[in-house]
Amino acid sequence: MKKISNEVKVGFTALVTILLFIWMYSFLKGKDFFSNSAYYYTVYDQVGGLSESSPVEVNGYKVGVVQSIDFIDAESGKLLVEFSVDRNFKLPKNTVAEITPISIMGGVKVQFVYGKGPGTYSEGDTIPGRVAESLLDKVDNELVPVFNKLENLITNLDSVITSVNDIIDSDFKKNLDGTIANLNGTTKSLNSILGSEEKDLKETLNNINRFSKMLSDNSGKLDSTLTNLESISDTLAAADIYTSVANLKTSLENASSILDKLNKGKGTAGQILTNDTLYTNLSSSLESLNILLQDIKTNPKRYVHFSLFGKKSPSGE
Repeated sequence: MKKISNEVKVGFTALVTILLFIWMYSFLKGKDFFSNSAYYYTVYDQVGGLSESSPVEVNGYKVGVVQSIDFIDAESGKLLVEFSVDRNFKLPKNTVAEITPISIMGGVKVQFVYGKGPGTYSEGDTIPGRVAESLLDKVDNELVPVFNKLENLITNLDSVITSVNDIIDSDFKKNLDGTIANLNGTTKSLNSILGSEEKDLKETLNNINRFSKMLSDNSGKLDSTLTNLESISDTLAAADIYTSVANLKTSLENASSILDKLNKGKGTAGQILTNDTLYTNLSSSLESLNILLQDIKTNPKRYVHFSLFGKKSPSGE
């Protein structure tokens, strides 16, 4: 058997070392020649800081790495990105390769956003891609308007504070101190009054409580009384009280009219009440009648022209 020379051994060792170095370099960059991976491609207008060996994830789970990023041509500036993905993962049609930030501290990754098909992509297909809004962009878009509003608020507060400082001068402070002192005095007076009248207030509250309890205890009687009042009201309504009142009003109006006529001397009764002549004549007649009756009583024979015996008085009376 022919003996292998030392030169062949050194050359073979060098070749194995070079191949091992190439494999290690590729492995560190995310390329594994012995792995069971499928390769897909995506074209981007810009990659937002994506680099080779960046992770490729599905729902947060790493399924591959970015293999390479190259310009398609110098004129368009579009970039072709190659992904190596575990063959066990099938990508449905309409899946999007989205470049998204890893964290607020930096770094980006590719996140496959699954589509609904129908069907799946085959190895070597080009998948649609997009660049998600970065966290810093979100912060800028959402917080910058808030900062602007906050700045306007601070400006307004500064204006208000300046106006308040202009109002609160030494005279205002003195008046405010005097007002506070008066309020303190008023409070002390109220406390003194309430302290002196505390017993009466408690007694009043107790009376109110007793009155409330009495109403509660006699609620049945009150209901019965209200029912009776309602019955009386119904009875009065049934008695046609309104017609009676209307008739009474008419009678009072007629009586008022009669009294008015009497006062004005209309009619016999009015003449009697208002005419003094009738009264005078009547008084005179009564006086004459009284004299006549006295004379008849005194000299009855003067007025009687017959006698029980048919004989006249000698004097002819």
